[in-house]
Amino acid sequence: MFLKKFMFVFFVSLFMPLVVQAVSVDVPSADISLDMPDYWYVFTRDNIEGNAELEELGLTIDFMNELFLENDIYIDGFDENMEMLLYVVSVDDVGNLPDYYDFEIEDFGEELQGIVGASDYEIVNNDYKYVSVAYEDQGYEIVEYYTIIDNLGYTFSFQKEGADFSNTEQETISNIIDSVHFDNYVAPDNDKTKEHILVFGGMGILVVICIVIFIVSKKSNKENV
Repeated sequence: MFLKKFMFVFFVSLFMPLVVQAVSVDVPSADISLDMPDYWYVFTRDNIEGNAELEELGLTIDFMNELFLENDIYIDGFDENMEMLLYVVSVDDVGNLPDYYDFEIEDFGEELQGIVGASDYEIVNNDYKYVSVAYEDQGYEIVEYYTIIDNLGYTFSFQKEGADFSNTEQETISNIIDSVHFDNYVAPDNDKTKEHILVFGGMGILVVICIVIFIVSKKSNKENV
């Protein structure tokens, strides 16, 4: 009887999906919160003081502050297979990317695709809007999501060395992006407000190209930290 029960539990465990718990991470310095896998190390500008996990990894507060401040990074999260970095830079006269129509954002997507050398781009619509690209750089597979909220450019950069992202890892990336909440986003009151943005703010989207160039240069600098 015991053997039958053991075999039943064993086979059920083989086919049961692995449930990954998420932990909420607040980053007031970047005006966002998001859910990260609970088995990841997650360091932010707001949580490194007195963080015992830094000592566990042999890292110092001074090293993390240098990494964050010199590269405009606000989150560095990782497990043994991949890493997520959040870059935040100031952008003038763009407002909020979610307030633009998709056909306006396509110009940004095409420029972004060309600058990073991606084969394609995707406009991702959830609670907000992102332009997403996937490409390879210096032996790393990279998936990035770009958006602009309240004249701040946000780049979520997921990186993995030497191998493609697995289906599970792609799902983890999607879950993280879907969980993001921007504390500084105020949606337009109605379509009339959006039309005003279209007429008077449409050209502002071209400024976003500067974000891409800026982030690419920052990532190059990070390689040398």
